[in-house]
Amino acid sequence: MNSKFIIGALVLLPVLAHLAYAAVVSPMGDYYVPVDQFVTRSAAPPVRVGGQIVPGSIRWDNATRTMRFQLAGDNSKLDVVYRGAVPDSFRDGFTAILEGTRGADGGFMASTLIIKCPHQYVPAG
Repeated sequence: MNSKFIIGALVLLPVLAHLAYAAVVSPMGDYYVPVDQFVTRSAAPPVRVGGQIVPGSIRWDNATRTMRFQLAGDNSKLDVVYRGAVPDSFRDGFTAILEGTRGADGGFMASTLIIKCPHQYVPAG
């Protein structure tokens, strides 16, 4: 009976070690990458970036239906280009989470835009 447990442990140990390793190195381990971390990375595959929308940076182009704005990190800013539906809660100072890729100019070409829900809802005034 004791040998069955030893054989079972020898079979399960590599499987569990592989699962633990995959969880640690998985790109989906973090919900999003902060702006400062994204800026210091080299060109990367599609990624999710999050940061605060820089007040006064939002520019809408009706002709191309393109929005340009900046996300702020602690030490840097990221230029963003987004074409698509904009959530009603999109405002200066809110936290945005974007999915997309690095553009040729080093900015961020967003394909998805999500606004992080504030901790407290305040009536418009």
